[in-house]
Amino acid sequence: MLPNIARNARLGLAALTAIVLAWRFWVVLDLGITLYVDEAQYWTWARDLAWGYFSKPPGVAALIAASTTLFGYGILGVKALGMLCYPAAAWIAFAIARRLYDENTAFWAAVTVLTLPMFSWLGLFVSTDGLLTVFWLLALYAYLRALDHDRWQDWLLLGAICGLGLMSKYTMVAWMLAALLHLAAFHRERLKSLRPWAAAFLALLILAPNIAWNIANDFPTLKHTADITVNKRAAGGLKALGEFLAAQWIAFGPIFGSVFLVLLVSVRKAWRDDKLRLLLWFSIPLWIVVSIQAAKSHANANWAAPAFAPAAIAVVAWLLARNRRRLLAVGLAINLALVGAIYHWPQILHALAVKEASRQDPFARARGWDELGRQLQPIVAAHPQAVLVADNRTLLAHMLYELRDLAPAAASWNPEGLKTDHYKLTTDLSPYVGRDVLLITRDRPGPDMAARFAAIERLARLRAPLDESRALAMDVYLLHDFKGY
Repeated sequence: MLPNIARNARLGLAALTAIVLAWRFWVVLDLGITLYVDEAQYWTWARDLAWGYFSKPPGVAALIAASTTLFGYGILGVKALGMLCYPAAAWIAFAIARRLYDENTAFWAAVTVLTLPMFSWLGLFVSTDGLLTVFWLLALYAYLRALDHDRWQDWLLLGAICGLGLMSKYTMVAWMLAALLHLAAFHRERLKSLRPWAAAFLALLILAPNIAWNIANDFPTLKHTADITVNKRAAGGLKALGEFLAAQWIAFGPIFGSVFLVLLVSVRKAWRDDKLRLLLWFSIPLWIVVSIQAAKSHANANWAAPAFAPAAIAVVAWLLARNRRRLLAVGLAINLALVGAIYHWPQILHALAVKEASRQDPFARARGWDELGRQLQPIVAAHPQAVLVADNRTLLAHMLYELRDLAPAAASWNPEGLKTDHYKLTTDLSPYVGRDVLLITRDRPGPDMAARFAAIERLARLRAPLDESRALAMDVYLLHDFKGY
């Protein structure tokens, strides 16, 4: 049975937050991993701050720039502020639930958000989802204040938060549309005031530098976003939709996911409760949109991440209102067990002596790159005038991070002049005519590449074992005297 701890809610939440954060920091170090490819790429963005980037607005780059300024370029230095986003989301959920219900409901809602499997997994990394979730919840809190008081400062605060959310991830548009529809459905008289429209204008004003950057660079972020959400035709169908929904259920936790399904089944009854309706209003539409995307082509489980927090508050409030404290306790216990299994899965595989464990290791994609970097470092140091070149984004992002102390000149191999990733958009080998090139690749240089150099010399085969049968590997070539594209 869960206690009523209204008197000590904030103190208890602070203690739990500290424990969870310490656990996550320890797990990141204990796993022996390096950055994932997206994290490594975001780190390179943070080294060259701009108003936009190929695949995302600038929020995550600014976050990493601040984090590394405070904590250094090590793995925790890059991740630190990003890892703080989800505990921050739990505290904002506390504020929302306290405003809607009471201190006790607020505490258990925050604990639920803090320990959700979705946020616990994402909480090990730095990504756009963390910032988006924070701004999604901050916007909901500001919206509640604006509805209660209808003051200019509350509406303008809401607009500023939405603008920062848009600068983190364009998915914030979904929150703004949901708010507009909520006003139209339940507070139509507010739309006759300038205040909500001023909030929307302020949000777009904050986004304006990113829009200008996209215009100047032929809309790379908007094209990329459209490509992965509208134009992509691979996969899709009922199977993809089923996999996405199953992932959402597991990421919510079996108990809380099932309770949320009960809420959906009885949505007409829940809709008569103003508080539940508000929380569902800012979660269900995002799940619907991403589910349609999954059925159409493909959707990653994290694309609907912001929906989990208001949904979690709704589930906890529903359980407490029906005195289902035992079920809430069981749900929290199961979620903690799931999180523990995820965090310590490599140790579990090792204890069970699983062969080819890397195939079942959820952290495998972040392993081996630091070892390849250590092997590549003396080669780069021995050729200080050579330009580091890769023929794919993954190799270049990882090696630029691993070679951060050397900071070599680098470029993407791009004879066609395409702009299909960040490095092809922002780097150009053409100014380095006459210079030698250090090529890192998983393929042999073809005749088209050989024709653009005076000579090609294979220097090394770098290899980082992942388990007894698998390894991460790449070749290093010295290409003499670049002749130009």
